[in-house]
Amino acid sequence: MSEEKTSKNLKVAYAEESKALARNRLFAEIADEEGYEQIGKLFRAVAEAESVHAKNALRLMGEVKTTEENLQVAFENEMAAKNDYYPGFIKEAEAEERSNVALIFSRARDVEERHAQLYKGALDYLVKEEIVDYYVCGVCGFVAEKDAPDECPICQADKDAFKRVG
Repeated sequence: MSEEKTSKNLKVAYAEESKALARNRLFAEIADEEGYEQIGKLFRAVAEAESVHAKNALRLMGEVKTTEENLQVAFENEMAAKNDYYPGFIKEAEAEERSNVALIFSRARDVEERHAQLYKGALDYLVKEEIVDYYVCGVCGFVAEKDAPDECPICQADKDAFKRVG
């Protein structure tokens, strides 16, 4: 019996669990905004469970390696998104006159390049053992090192839109 079906199923499980994780985190934010604290907690708890499922699938797929190898894979994935996926997505959204979608795709493309730069630069942290905080723009996903900028270079959101992740 071939292991092909199981490998395919692991990829599907990873993709679906990852989507459920993101979806439940967003649902939690909405519940919190609407004043439903308990429902927000529930969505966050289930999101954490989905994270466990996604991590297990990723490990079983053999896609988790050393930090140096993981940085290289992460860099390559970001560059592929920037160069291979988003340009076509943007073109198709524009052709369908979905400018709001094209804008989101354009911002994501531009942020993917920044992510790639951060991954390449992180190899220095392996050597220097330097610790820095990161700040993520809640509008477009731009990541800044050490301090949040006064204005996001991608979407022009102000400093308040950045969340410290460290």
